[in-house]
Amino acid sequence: METTLTKHLVALADAYMAATGMSSATLSERAGGDWQFFDKVRDGRLNWRIRTYDRALGWFADNWPNGLDWPADVPRPCGVTEEKAA
Repeated sequence: METTLTKHLVALADAYMAATGMSSATLSERAGGDWQFFDKVRDGRLNWRIRTYDRALGWFADNWPNGLDWPADVPRPCGVTEEKAA
């Protein structure tokens, strides 16, 4: 399960950074509260809990760029309106 959730976070981070030009450090600080968050996720150095995943996923859902498709293989959190998702 951890491998799947890690893949989800990496897919979201990669798509977000490609679309916005945001650096990994800035995105890590905003979505994960630690400027090395996504480096640690990628390298398997982060010992995280589901709460950490939910918080990062929620950040992405709240801040996802308009016009950018949410990765198809990553479940989007409930409560995101179609208007917000568009």
